[in-house]
Amino acid sequence: MYRLVASDMDETFLAHDHSIPQANIEAIRRMRELGVLFVPASGRSYASVVESLSSVPADLLDGTYVISYNGGTINRMGDPRPLESHSLPFETVRDLFGRAKTFGVGVHIYQCDGTVWAANLPEDDKRYLDGHMAYQEFDGVSVDFLRDVPLAKILFARHDLAFLHQMAEQIGAVPGTSFTFSSGRYLEYLPEGVDKGHGLCALARILGVDVAETIAVGDSLNDLPMLEAAGLGVAVSNATDGIDGLAGYAARSSCDDGILAEVVEKFIEPQAC
Repeated sequence: MYRLVASDMDETFLAHDHSIPQANIEAIRRMRELGVLFVPASGRSYASVVESLSSVPADLLDGTYVISYNGGTINRMGDPRPLESHSLPFETVRDLFGRAKTFGVGVHIYQCDGTVWAANLPEDDKRYLDGHMAYQEFDGVSVDFLRDVPLAKILFARHDLAFLHQMAEQIGAVPGTSFTFSSGRYLEYLPEGVDKGHGLCALARILGVDVAETIAVGDSLNDLPMLEAAGLGVAVSNATDGIDGLAGYAARSSCDDGILAEVVEKFIEPQAC
């Protein structure tokens, strides 16, 4: 019996234009009728995820949770105080920022409170973020102004995944961190041991749910730990980086179709019979 469905947001639950397909809203409604919890799981902040869910009727999200910062933070929906949170030391962020400056990539730095600082963003990244995620620009010279601020993660932007893989290899090991790739344009550095699989397992423990009773849905490499940790991992048809071949189920539906409708039809409805 599946009791929880955790879904990535961008290019999975959200369509390519950042809207929510009506089929997903109806799927959440049906899951609630059947006692199955929908949980958004994103690399973005809690506040940004909540904003993206604004068109979902509030009663369909009542009592759920949000996994944000790629598993680094867990919140009850409606409560900005995290149940669990992880952060990077400022010295680590400053070291990564210094190593990356020579690559000429865009930079996002995420505060634990949800504030996003960005510098040197490529035009295609600005268009991608427009109307999707708020950020504040800084000069890209130094990050010393963030010395006394809790920081969740740092990422580097270039719409060239092969380049980002090479960049990660050249940066090499950074103590106390792990890294992943997302949206075909980001190289993300997180606290060591933090990923969406960690977040899903942590939430399952909080709820007293066996992780084998969960479904995870995603499209990108940063979703893979969650897909592997869940009882069933589902890749949308627009999945990248070959994760469709690593997931337990490769869906017919894309993010534009409303992936949750297929999940409900194929895996949730049959268990209600």
